[in-house]
Amino acid sequence: MLMASLPLSASAADAVATVSKNMVAINEPFQLTLSINDSVDTDDLDLIPLAENFTYGRPSVSNSTSIINGDMTRKTEIRVAVAAKAIGVFTIPSFQIEDYATQPIRINVVEASQRAKQADDQSIQVNVRLDRQSGYIGETFTYNVELLIGTRVDSPALQAPFGDGLTVEQIGEDQQAETVRNGRRYIAIQRQYQITPNQAGELTLNGAVFTGTKVEGNRWNSTLGLPISRQAKAETLSIKGQPADYNGLWLPTPSLTLSQRWEPEVSDVAGSAEQAAKVGDPITRFIALRIENIAQSAIPNLSVTYPSRVRVYSEKPEYRQDGDATIMTMKQVIIPREVGDVSLPSVSINWFNTTTGKQETSAISGLTLKVAPNDEVQSTQPILPNNEQALLTPAPVTTKVITHAGYWPWATGAFALLWLVTLALYLRKPKQVAIPANVAVASLHSSTSALSALEAAVAENDAVNVAATYRQWQQETHFNAVPQVLRDSIDAEVSTMMASRYSAESTEWENRTLLGLLKQARAVKVNAKEASSLKGLVP
Repeated sequence: MLMASLPLSASAADAVATVSKNMVAINEPFQLTLSINDSVDTDDLDLIPLAENFTYGRPSVSNSTSIINGDMTRKTEIRVAVAAKAIGVFTIPSFQIEDYATQPIRINVVEASQRAKQADDQSIQVNVRLDRQSGYIGETFTYNVELLIGTRVDSPALQAPFGDGLTVEQIGEDQQAETVRNGRRYIAIQRQYQITPNQAGELTLNGAVFTGTKVEGNRWNSTLGLPISRQAKAETLSIKGQPADYNGLWLPTPSLTLSQRWEPEVSDVAGSAEQAAKVGDPITRFIALRIENIAQSAIPNLSVTYPSRVRVYSEKPEYRQDGDATIMTMKQVIIPREVGDVSLPSVSINWFNTTTGKQETSAISGLTLKVAPNDEVQSTQPILPNNEQALLTPAPVTTKVITHAGYWPWATGAFALLWLVTLALYLRKPKQVAIPANVAVASLHSSTSALSALEAAVAENDAVNVAATYRQWQQETHFNAVPQVLRDSIDAEVSTMMASRYSAESTEWENRTLLGLLKQARAVKVNAKEASSLKGLVP
């Protein structure tokens, strides 16, 4: 929905020539206004060039001064009544006033019977621009709408373009500004849509539609006039389908860039990326995917499977728009857990180049970590300042021999007697039946929260969350209770899923098999003795 009322205000340009109408009948008077954002000598204005095609009256001059926040501005306005002498298209010339010059204005002079209809067509204009006419299924098109409103309207609304086999979505917010077109002032509203074809063939995109009601009269005495409706012209899109020999996730785009950076920065040793690290010290990996003409909802989630010798914390991807391109940024914090060389994996993604018509693969390289022990992590005794160390130093002990005990031996004997009475009463209490340690506890029969999260991610085919929740479940006691054969089957199926998403030889993958294996794992019961044991502490 657009704003309910669209008043027109003065332009901020240095010198502007405007007319009340640029579609007039012969001998119909209209007003020519010259606005200069300065105080000028109006005696320099020469209106004689108007006389060739127009008659005009005596000019009216007004001057104004305003001070806003200490800044003073002056403005000069010159108004002239003008009428055309003949039918045709004529030009009001440019006028020079001191150092300022206006733009010429084209005036269309018609028969009086035709003026009303053609003037209404000029008051509201819907101009559109489509970035191209052909593409592939899933490749987005950009549809720009410029709405020009040159009259007062009530309840204005702009309907999105539409068509069978097309998904239409508005991008960003409306941009509004005042503009002068051919001497007439308009409120210009810019809006952008993203068009995504869902089927191949010749598709018709019906144009955007403006509706509203014209307001007659002035601001003090106005009435609603006739409804106004304007529709932009229809466009035809030629859409191609996915090639039969394409493998992997369908990503049609003219440009896809996959990049990364590391913190701290990595060093290149003999052509191999290596980085010195210590156990427990974090290394941050930033992965950026820039892709053109693809809706954000169609951008794939990048799944990276890291070795178990590191712990990985992945943040939610962030998206931003850069013209026709969408940029996804992903941050991962990697913490080494063991000493030695650890190879962090590379990442690759398949896509279809709509410019060359060929399948391509973009990739970023992995990194080898040279992990050394971390003295700070291994040390169990904190290093304290000298004054704190002094506090921990035991003070000299002075021994004092007591020769008279007083009443304390009698009080101690009384407490001992009461304790013996309590112990005797406890021993006479009936024995409770003990639960054997190897009996499974009912609350442990259900799968862990990590397994539930893994099942949900598999059901949604979310490769990123599958990788994260699978690593989390592997740290659970329940995972160790699953038979080795079943664990191997689950691991193989997870690897198959990742390969179907991001490897160069990616194939179709269905989640039914993996969901069935996870269902079998959920049924495995955890022994109470095993469940009560504590896992070792890891960085």
